[in-house]
Amino acid sequence: MDISALTAAVNKYAATPSFSDYGPNYGGKIPSIANLAGKKIMIIPGVSALAACEEIAQAAGNFAKAAGMVPTIFDNLGTTADTNSAIEDAIHEGYAAIVMGCAMDPSQSAPAIAQAQKAGIVVGTYGGTPDMDSRAGTTYNTDDPYALDAQLATEQAIEQHNGQPFNAIAITSTATGPATVIEEDAIQSTLAADCPKCTLSAVNVEVPEWQTQVASTVTSQLLEHPDVSVLFPDYAGELTYVLAGIQAAHRTDVKTYLAFGGGTPFVQLQTAQPGATIIQSDVSESPPWTGYLLVLQAIRGLEKLPPISYADAIGPDRIITPQNAVEVLTTGGFGDDWVNGFRELVGLPDLSGSALTAAATLNGAMVGKP
Repeated sequence: MDISALTAAVNKYAATPSFSDYGPNYGGKIPSIANLAGKKIMIIPGVSALAACEEIAQAAGNFAKAAGMVPTIFDNLGTTADTNSAIEDAIHEGYAAIVMGCAMDPSQSAPAIAQAQKAGIVVGTYGGTPDMDSRAGTTYNTDDPYALDAQLATEQAIEQHNGQPFNAIAITSTATGPATVIEEDAIQSTLAADCPKCTLSAVNVEVPEWQTQVASTVTSQLLEHPDVSVLFPDYAGELTYVLAGIQAAHRTDVKTYLAFGGGTPFVQLQTAQPGATIIQSDVSESPPWTGYLLVLQAIRGLEKLPPISYADAIGPDRIITPQNAVEVLTTGGFGDDWVNGFRELVGLPDLSGSALTAAATLNGAMVGKP
């Protein structure tokens, strides 16, 4: 094991990424978007209560509106029934496109998606695995490198422990489907390669039960296993309750890593105690960047252009730490060149000054909701 190599990888992904590393893979400039004016796009957050999902939706709405479209964000509780209701509304109300995603399995709505596509609606998703999207029947999708997310967090944990063995527990949510399996497999394989004497077990709490069961589960696990010093909560939405569980167990030696998803409320936890000491990483793509990429894929579909491939329809990972959390909150954390990068791809003029800052930090106006 090369600790210096792990340190270099952690430092690389803790730094601000550049659009120049991703934009050239996004299919090139679209000849014209003039015919998009007035077309409606339905934006379905996977779970409206999750900050990152809502931030993706807001950014998607802002970009769609800038492109001349009329966006609607459909508030929901994350159920298949909610998703299907939004799709049905889009079909009956003459929408041109639907984008959905974050903490959902689109294949659960495959029949409704098929009906939308039969009606001529372009449908794209974010956060599904290739298998999920294949079963959903969608192609204008935006991917997440789940394995890389988990690998980076695990490398960070190993690096911070200077390669010395530790005992860890993952807090999973298996109903989220293959994404969780991919993350857990990546944690296991990274530990096997770089810290074979480390141990990992898992406890499962599904998304609807986070508020009521994560804290008590963490407390009981830490009391039952006093040798555990590392937690891998799979998703950022667990963090508030994980912190409460650690405090209730009166453990001061526990650190958390991974917490995929970002979202302002969860990054804020890293800027004050106890989160600043406990939460070592919130590994995230940029929710606004993801929202723009979702809409870019939808625009390509509406313009009868091929989708950006799975290998390229991704945004950058960033390891958000207590050291860079304030910068992420202040600036958006992913630079601002991506805003004009996307705008140039669809032929919109560049933003500058406060307008650019507002777009990059999600301080633009929230678009309409039903």
